[in-house]
Amino acid sequence: MKSKMFRRLMAISLSAMMTAGLAGCGSSAETGTSAGQTGTSATSEASSETASSDASASEAASASGDKVKLSFYIWSDEENYISKVVDSYNASQNKVEVDLNTVASDDYDDKLKVMLAGDTSVDLVDIRGVAQMTTYANQGALLDITDRISKSGLDTSKYGDMWKTSDVDGKYYALPTRTTCWALFYNADLLKEAGVDAPGQMTWEEYVDYSKKVADGLKGKTASDGTAVKAGYWVPWIYHFYSVQHGVYANDKDTQYIQKSLELLNTLMTNGTHYSYADVSSGTYDYMSEFENGHTALLPNGEWCVNMLMNAAASGDTSVNWEVAPMPVPEGVEDGTSWGQFQYAAVTSGCKHPDEAYDFLNYLCGEKGSEIYASTGMIHAYSSDSAEQALEKASGKESVHYLFDAKKVQEQPNAAGYDEFLNALKENAELYFLGEEDINKCMKDFAAQADELRAKYNK
Repeated sequence: MKSKMFRRLMAISLSAMMTAGLAGCGSSAETGTSAGQTGTSATSEASSETASSDASASEAASASGDKVKLSFYIWSDEENYISKVVDSYNASQNKVEVDLNTVASDDYDDKLKVMLAGDTSVDLVDIRGVAQMTTYANQGALLDITDRISKSGLDTSKYGDMWKTSDVDGKYYALPTRTTCWALFYNADLLKEAGVDAPGQMTWEEYVDYSKKVADGLKGKTASDGTAVKAGYWVPWIYHFYSVQHGVYANDKDTQYIQKSLELLNTLMTNGTHYSYADVSSGTYDYMSEFENGHTALLPNGEWCVNMLMNAAASGDTSVNWEVAPMPVPEGVEDGTSWGQFQYAAVTSGCKHPDEAYDFLNYLCGEKGSEIYASTGMIHAYSSDSAEQALEKASGKESVHYLFDAKKVQEQPNAAGYDEFLNALKENAELYFLGEEDINKCMKDFAAQADELRAKYNK
């Protein structure tokens, strides 16, 4: 992790996914298999020949008896748990050694683009979300692992429904490492002081009212460092949550739920219950530091907070009495509905030892990786009862079960150029939140930009 300000996993749900072009030849894109089943079955003559060639190269490389060395690049916020998987894998056998390379989180996307575009010795890479994975796969930067998944017997049903949107034209180029899942984190002691009950399942409208009750109950209260306590903190990462919970995204023509989402956020950030947009976007107030230091009682955020809170408690940086509740939902949407997305790992198309690289990928993204992630407070994409039990034991919080029980809606669709829609939404939403535009102007301008983007990508 970097400094306390930037050790946070802000990049997980940030809207802007890189789509700049990458050099490299394209790969086969013949129709593949149905997703969500045990393994996959998509085979073409070209991919078989490639696999045979790769196998020969791997056998030749191993003939000397030396370990095959693989370079794996990740962003720094992932080091705490991925390093443990790498260490475990390296200790489990004596033929392959994975060398973990960590890049500062804020620099990772630019670094990854350069690495994949150039002739570098990068074998495996960490990938932020489905949009980025699709972009790199389409540019030929990632190895088609469809046949390898099938032959390995990996039970892809353990990845749940979001695996169904992890293919690119029927082919697979990456495996999920972990799954994000948003929930409502809260400071149980502050809520008790405010005289309110612990939160259960609420609608967003009920959450607005609940926040007011919390703010009223904490009025005049200051933390131990003299900071005035706020009811809640909303991070400036995802503005259309209300729309996403309806399964409607920023590239859809129907924007009624996006507008509702922006209006709800604006209410929370202007009625005195939550930090203002100017505050949360300034970089001055780090969301986790504010929560750990008792400056805020409510924190809608992702499952990565469990890992952060566990690490902070272990290092003596916080004693906050935190718990987890279900994320509020729009009226009419099923209770327990939240959102999230996969983070992925992939073998590069230029990897000289693809069989060995896939073997590690299978370890990282399968049951063993899942158990190690859970022991650190992270939720792996490969779901199992043992992982849930491990997380409850590691965190000491029974309420983390809400992170496993949630009905997750994919945060982003598997669509080309989706990051551009998110950037357009962010650009206009910021003007609205800062009071420089009203909601009608905001939505009108966003709709115009979205129309241009749809014309660009629907040619």
